[in-house]
Amino acid sequence: MPDDQSAVPGTPSDGQPPPDPGPGTTVSILYQRAMGRPLALLAFAAALLALVYLVPALAVPVVWPFLLLVPGWFLATRAAPGISPAGRTGIGIVASAYLSAHLVNLAGTLTVGVRVPVILAVTLLLMAATWALARLRLPFLAPPPVVGPRRAIQAMRLEPAPWLIAGTGVLVVGGVLGASIWHLSPGGWVSGGWNWSDFLVHISIGKSIAAGNFPPQVPYFAGVPLTYHWFADFHGALTALVAGIDIIPVYAISSALMAGALALVAWELARLLTDDGRVATLAAVFVLFTGGMGYLRLPIDLAAGGGSVTDLLSNTSYDNTWFGGWPYFRIPSVLGTGLLAHRATTFGLPGLVASVLLMAHSLGRRPSGVALAGVLAALLAPFQFFFFPATYLIVLLLVIARRTWREPTARRDAALFLAPLVLALPFVLSPVLQQAGSGAARLVLGWESAPLADGPLAVAFFYLTNLGIPFLLALVAALRRDLPSRWFLTAWLVALFLVPNLVQASAISFDMNKYFQVMWIAVAIMAAWLIARWPRPLIALTLAFSVLSPALVSTWFVIGQPIVLTAGQERAARWIEANTPERTVFVTDDWVASPVDLAGRLRLTTFGPYVANLGYDPSQRAVDVQRIYCDGDTAAADLMRQYAADFVVSPGSGVDCGGSEHTPFGSSPLFESVYDADGVSIWRLRSG
Repeated sequence: MPDDQSAVPGTPSDGQPPPDPGPGTTVSILYQRAMGRPLALLAFAAALLALVYLVPALAVPVVWPFLLLVPGWFLATRAAPGISPAGRTGIGIVASAYLSAHLVNLAGTLTVGVRVPVILAVTLLLMAATWALARLRLPFLAPPPVVGPRRAIQAMRLEPAPWLIAGTGVLVVGGVLGASIWHLSPGGWVSGGWNWSDFLVHISIGKSIAAGNFPPQVPYFAGVPLTYHWFADFHGALTALVAGIDIIPVYAISSALMAGALALVAWELARLLTDDGRVATLAAVFVLFTGGMGYLRLPIDLAAGGGSVTDLLSNTSYDNTWFGGWPYFRIPSVLGTGLLAHRATTFGLPGLVASVLLMAHSLGRRPSGVALAGVLAALLAPFQFFFFPATYLIVLLLVIARRTWREPTARRDAALFLAPLVLALPFVLSPVLQQAGSGAARLVLGWESAPLADGPLAVAFFYLTNLGIPFLLALVAALRRDLPSRWFLTAWLVALFLVPNLVQASAISFDMNKYFQVMWIAVAIMAAWLIARWPRPLIALTLAFSVLSPALVSTWFVIGQPIVLTAGQERAARWIEANTPERTVFVTDDWVASPVDLAGRLRLTTFGPYVANLGYDPSQRAVDVQRIYCDGDTAAADLMRQYAADFVVSPGSGVDCGGSEHTPFGSSPLFESVYDADGVSIWRLRSG
């Protein structure tokens, strides 16, 4: 693909001045005049942000565009102008989210923490950077682009497919999450299916940061640093905080936007590697909406008398199912968990694809594009730790497949891509050392979640059915010598398939499934190329059987009714949020969901595997929490002071004192009752 894409609206030719906006484009003319007055613009922006501070709702139209799109779009446009408007928009969303989160983290660390004035100051900086990118000629970058509504509409008309797929992804992900992640049912508060059983884990990270937990402790294992890919929740926290709105709808909105970004960058990467728009369109559909053959369990369960279709769909995901015997379906689709449940993957996968896209486009040709790829790869680390090393592995495979180490630009490109790694070190070293010290990271022979004990044929059947029709098509495509970028795509598929079967990087082996989702990008491109020239009815039939499992899991999210918190627990959470200081530490039982999480406060423990997955040992904390609930008020008070905990919440049925009575907090002179309603009691440890 040539760098000169001046025929595409909004894209300059290298070395040429930006074209005239054209007669009749009033918005463009006003834009050009305004952009020529930097001091006046800066003063106006500062005044506007001061107004946002007074009226937080104005942050949605004023601040959010700079946290989610605008500066990254201009940066991508000038660093890699040969990429189409669709691809640059996808990169722009990723770059804006990554840059804004890292800048707020840096500013908060150097000043007063993550507070609204800090976020607004960073926004002003992003506005100034946007002006510079939109107006100034800068070294090593293409000339400033001309922008305007007419040009944007024209770009969409010239190439509608990526925008339609991205828009569909936004609507599907946003619609499913909006209908599922937090609503009141007769039995209590519901949050989708079991994939969101850790929903309040994400909420606790975001809400506690917004409530002053910064630099963050683990909110559900208070007292230790948060070593986790927590930046997706961090971005949600700052986005919600500056607008003065609840974080839950922000999570739905940002996840939907990232689904759209994934569609755009996947489409552009497929077009770049295959030089075929039809393949790119099919590939984007495969990436977002297809999965394995988990739907095969539905007729099996119906035949076994498991209930009606509605009953089964409301209780079973059919996309990552862990019960019921053969056939097992334990590899979730990108949509099923990557976009609907795992926020780290929702933010991380578009970043990985964007970095690879920039390298595939710029390697050996455009230094600014290589540098931007390196920056995004480094900034990815705290968004998705698993994808961080995968990005460098895929880029290495690209270099090997293209043999670019022979080119005279090889050393320059390597330096530009790898130098930004220093930005990742503060977020990588601690988790790596933590995991290595805990023994969670190790070499394995076979992915533990596959049925290894049943033999090689069973394992082969497992992978072929779990990865489904797109995977089978990709394997066939790999055998075709005329497959474009054959060696790169095949190496990508094989390498990322092998990673979970050779390495375990966390206490929960299932987490390694995320590498299959990275593999899915190559699978999608290869499968799309193979079927692109098939008759349309056959393509439609192939897609229909490939989207069934993600469709079923989406249905399950919407109609499933697992209770996360009772109505009484939710009211207790609102009381805690309104009546306890920021960073207050609570004693709770170790159940995965707690009112403390929803309130954005800290607690001593949660579901043990979640703690172990961070490299911490939950066992001693579990023993001490048990003693608080069971060994009497004096022992409870001593232990709570040791952990700097001020409040204790009445335990659920999971706390077993072995026949002894629970600690009598209500009658103890060491504690006072501060809340007692709807089955939830909270006591405060008296001072002294």
